[in-house]
Amino acid sequence: MENALAEPLSYSRISTYHECPRQFEFKYVQKLETPPHWYFSYGKSIHAVLEKLLSCHIDADGQLYAGKNDLFPTSLEQMLQENWLTEGYASPRDEEKKRREAIRVLTAFFPIFKSNWDKMLYTELTVSTELEGFPFIGIIDRIDRMDRGLLRIVDYKSSRPREAATLKSHRFQVALYAAALSRKDEFKDNRFILETYYLRENLKAELDTGTDLYIAKSREVLVKVAHRIAKGDFQGRFSTRCFACDYREICPTFHHRRSF
Repeated sequence: MENALAEPLSYSRISTYHECPRQFEFKYVQKLETPPHWYFSYGKSIHAVLEKLLSCHIDADGQLYAGKNDLFPTSLEQMLQENWLTEGYASPRDEEKKRREAIRVLTAFFPIFKSNWDKMLYTELTVSTELEGFPFIGIIDRIDRMDRGLLRIVDYKSSRPREAATLKSHRFQVALYAAALSRKDEFKDNRFILETYYLRENLKAELDTGTDLYIAKSREVLVKVAHRIAKGDFQGRFSTRCFACDYREICPTFHHRRSF
């Protein structure tokens, strides 16, 4: 299983392994294809619009500009339409319903976007480094300069924070990003605020105290997962989520437990 760590670790790889090592094997080692899902298309579409917004600037008149003199030549709805991905929806009616929801999400978020404009330091920043000797890569949605020596790391989510475990997992993600940034000379002397922004609720989950503990813990988890992957430990883990897993038909763990 030497190839299991041939590519850098990322939050998605670590979280997949944590949810089920067998799923990690199917997805990242055997590289088995899965059918498209609407929530991936939905999230990517919204992120594409946000990325375009963040490439603009807001002038003194409060308007959004793409270049030095030109007003951004489209509306949020047009931007979404230009970046809308259609794969995975159950029906055209379902797709249209989700598209309308995405417009409402972006419209509600836009004032928040504008209010934070002057703090934005980086957007869609790719960070590639080593953490505890293992290669790691991540794309950070936004980094804000809050004060001298204090940065806010923001990750956007189009999913809903359904349970405490989800919130914990997403906090782990931004803690990993902070750990990676602290390896870079530009960021190593900074303190961090960790924020996950849930776009569909227009709600933020922010941690500004005790972040060092979370960052240290994220390193520990990465090391533990990396060692288990390197050893080829892909024992399946049965849970209620197995019934929605794309690999359930070929998974021996699922079939063994279902037979009881």
